[in-house]
Amino acid sequence: MDHQTEAWIAFDADHFPPRAWRMVGATPQSAALEVRDLAAAVALAPEDDLLTFAEDATAALPVPAKPTDLPVTMSEDQAHRIYRLGAMQQSRPFGRLQGAAGRISGFLSLNKDWDGVICLPGRHYTHWVQISAEEVVSFISFATLPLVSTFCPTDCPTGGSPSSVDEAALVAALQDVLSRPETLALRLAEARSMTQAGATSDAAARGQIWGAALGAELAASRPYWLGQNLALIAPAALAAPYRAALLSQHMPVTETDEARMTLAGFLQARSRCR
Repeated sequence: MDHQTEAWIAFDADHFPPRAWRMVGATPQSAALEVRDLAAAVALAPEDDLLTFAEDATAALPVPAKPTDLPVTMSEDQAHRIYRLGAMQQSRPFGRLQGAAGRISGFLSLNKDWDGVICLPGRHYTHWVQISAEEVVSFISFATLPLVSTFCPTDCPTGGSPSSVDEAALVAALQDVLSRPETLALRLAEARSMTQAGATSDAAARGQIWGAALGAELAASRPYWLGQNLALIAPAALAAPYRAALLSQHMPVTETDEARMTLAGFLQARSRCR
């Protein structure tokens, strides 16, 4: 198989909305294309191989593990060859890295000998992942975006622009809940009540909701970020709230191009396709 010149599809189902790149060798032929699902990604070029991430129920490599050790398996769906990059799994606290494992692989391929903690906000989970000697040592996961989505007055987490969140309201709520995590439900209820009463703007309500959720997340993940070398791999819609939260704690953070990390992870996996 000539990976340098062969056409293939990279399909990221973990992103919202799902996206795909048409590739030739290591070069994307266009910006990412929004697709509905795996079948729609295959339909972009039915004759080409497709590479994607692990499914929920597939076997996973136990942590600690190196992303470069993740298996790439092939299944044949009628005339299509579909490759999947394996997942990582941790027993306590239980968690799985699927698309995040690919993004971590991409980040480490571009940042040799990097040690520290990577924060990966996503549609279903935010992962805080400890990296040492190019190995995922441990991680902790939070359902932050689903929580924010439940309470937000509009679909701001995935559809709004970064400017639609009031940063001052975010930081104030974050500081309160970070110092007193037991106030999380109180601050969420307050934001909801103020929105229903027309006593605050949508942007301020979003800020308070994001801040409360991120305050609880930072309180629980403190051992992962306090005094650590920190990198943020976040899609555009989630980067601003996390950046504001981290900077409010005076944490230096390396921000990355999330799409570039994802593509680099696909390229690492592609080199192991047989």
